[in-house]
Amino acid sequence: MDDFISDDEMEQLLTSMKKSNGSVARDYLIDRNLGIVCLARYYGLTPKDISLITMEKVNLAQSTIEIKTSGSPLMIEIEDEHLQYIRDYRNSIEESLRPRLRTKDPLFVAFFNPTCRFHFDYAAGMPKALSIRGIQEMIKDEVRLAGLRKISAKNLRNSCIIEHLSNNLSNESVVSYFRLSDSFSIRRYSEYLKTKND
Repeated sequence: MDDFISDDEMEQLLTSMKKSNGSVARDYLIDRNLGIVCLARYYGLTPKDISLITMEKVNLAQSTIEIKTSGSPLMIEIEDEHLQYIRDYRNSIEESLRPRLRTKDPLFVAFFNPTCRFHFDYAAGMPKALSIRGIQEMIKDEVRLAGLRKISAKNLRNSCIIEHLSNNLSNESVVSYFRLSDSFSIRRYSEYLKTKND
């Protein structure tokens, strides 16, 4: 189904993302991009969620990231491999521009390709957050480089929802985790899963 990304497509995407493509700017961001794509596919985060992550919500020692929601905050536990992408990305940023631990600094920082430097908002006294649009465009670019059909952040998130449902989690817990409007929102996911298993 076009709304999702298959396991084979995801493997192809990640394999492509780990390879150099000759662009200095893009290759500099390999770990950052891998971290973002993994947050979308394996934890179901939206580009908005990812853009709004601040360092005060990231606990590298506990391998957790707290996501702000309209209700109770969502605490997600990050797998070691995915956390390492985030660590390596952060450590690649020169110290004066690096997001500081336990602050309101954004985890993912905007990047200026022509100079291969991360943006710092001197007026705000902190790095400039990578925008929602910047995240969406990065995913589109990586999908194109991987030679895949059009796949968006929404497709990655949808596949995470399917995965949760296939693990026999209740509709209520899935609605709560993914902050869906109601149980009717997952009907199409359930129907797809039923078709897939038939």
